[in-house]
Amino acid sequence: MRNCSISIAFLFFVLALPFLVFSSDKMLNVTALQKELRDSDAEWVASENHLTALSRIEIKRMLGSLEQPHHMVDYSDAYDNSFTYESLDWRNQDGINWLGDVMNQGNCGSCVAFAAVATVEATASIATKFPWLKPNLSPEALFACGGGACNLGWFPSAAASYIKRYGLIDSACAPYTMGATGRDVSCQQFCGDQSSRVFKVTRSFNPSGSFATSAAAVKEALKKGPLMTTMTVYADFISYKSGIYKSVSRESVGGHAVSLVGYNDSERYWIVRNSWGADWGENGYVRISWDDKSGIASSNIGFELPAQTNYVAVVTPNNNEYVSGTMEVKAQFGKEDRFQINIRKPGSQFMTSLPCQKSEQTECLASFDTTDMVEGKYEIYAISESEPLVKSMIKSFVVINSIPTMTLSFKPSGFSMEQPLKGRVEFDVTTGSAPVPMQTLEFLVVDSSQRMMARKLYDMVLPAMKLGFRTNSLPDGQYEIFFRASIPSGGKIHTAETPHQKVTFKN
Repeated sequence: MRNCSISIAFLFFVLALPFLVFSSDKMLNVTALQKELRDSDAEWVASENHLTALSRIEIKRMLGSLEQPHHMVDYSDAYDNSFTYESLDWRNQDGINWLGDVMNQGNCGSCVAFAAVATVEATASIATKFPWLKPNLSPEALFACGGGACNLGWFPSAAASYIKRYGLIDSACAPYTMGATGRDVSCQQFCGDQSSRVFKVTRSFNPSGSFATSAAAVKEALKKGPLMTTMTVYADFISYKSGIYKSVSRESVGGHAVSLVGYNDSERYWIVRNSWGADWGENGYVRISWDDKSGIASSNIGFELPAQTNYVAVVTPNNNEYVSGTMEVKAQFGKEDRFQINIRKPGSQFMTSLPCQKSEQTECLASFDTTDMVEGKYEIYAISESEPLVKSMIKSFVVINSIPTMTLSFKPSGFSMEQPLKGRVEFDVTTGSAPVPMQTLEFLVVDSSQRMMARKLYDMVLPAMKLGFRTNSLPDGQYEIFFRASIPSGGKIHTAETPHQKVTFKN
């Protein structure tokens, strides 16, 4: 992990503003929007969230598609010849969730990379009929090596071309840091054995030519797996909480890439996976009306994978999980075979193996005592003991059995906290921990009635960070502010906290 300076736009609990669009200080009036939605009997709900007080510039960094939809989808053929209603949702198809965890692109216009990776990961599980596959591929390597830029974004067609030519590597090899730093990284050798960790894609395709004029063609393609698609984001989309979204805003913010994962004929909507974290929308997803003006589902890209006869996946531990004591390991494989589970330090060769104790025909379990291991990050994968060689995707996990040592401090960046604070302010945050990195970092504000408001900043805590906060997201008055970091160990959450600083907000 590099020492970097981080610039994250951070805010919460937004005040009502006099206009629905972005006002003079570039903030969205969620209260006015909520009233407009009620008055018009809209089918969706708006709410303040971690994005609603962002400036126009900050919002644009949560987008990033340089290819705009054409807004020409024809829904006249959306139903089959018998006019029966259909629905498809890859989050629950045949009782199985075929999709990976919703991710957060953070402070970087990398939506194209996240949409492409989410689509490939889901397609891999669906095409192989192996729901445990979920490859955990790297948006960072794709974005950095393909030509994306945090301040500008990228082209979905360029992402598809890159994936077809070079494939993708796993996130354990190239963890995502750009969302925390807001800075581009160079294309590099992310891990020593990178060449052996490439996930191949056979081809990319558009289900109905350059642009989708046929909703039926899009639906038919979705039956084989999700599609990467683009949309125009309007100001009110930022505040989406639940329901079937149909924009009422005239304010266009920019182009965005997402993953199309399903549809519903009777209620006329698409199901879309976003990359703004699981705390946005419906657990990271949004239902978008066929009548919405965003152009959703008009420009689509799907992927096909090479044929393969056997698969194996490490199900537990979860990727980047912190573990203590005895670690329970679970692996799934596609057909009867002999497998072992290997554990190693990143960048090293084989370290130790665990024999699979089969609990079912295609499932094996293993236990591993971590107490004698050097604390820190490890990699885990499953591999066949017979030919032809079959190897799972690599996952990372962190071993921590001791009480960690943590230090945490912050100071104002270019202003005095003795004076009333106005607008957006930035803090220089310094962190230190041993023997493992901190897992989470929070910024907390306590008002005069001792009500505490907290916002988790980012899961990757780096030694030096610059973190921003909008004081006009809260009423004028006196507050206490501080930071808190955490590391789980031995079934407990260990925390470090900075001293509380008394401040005054006056906007």
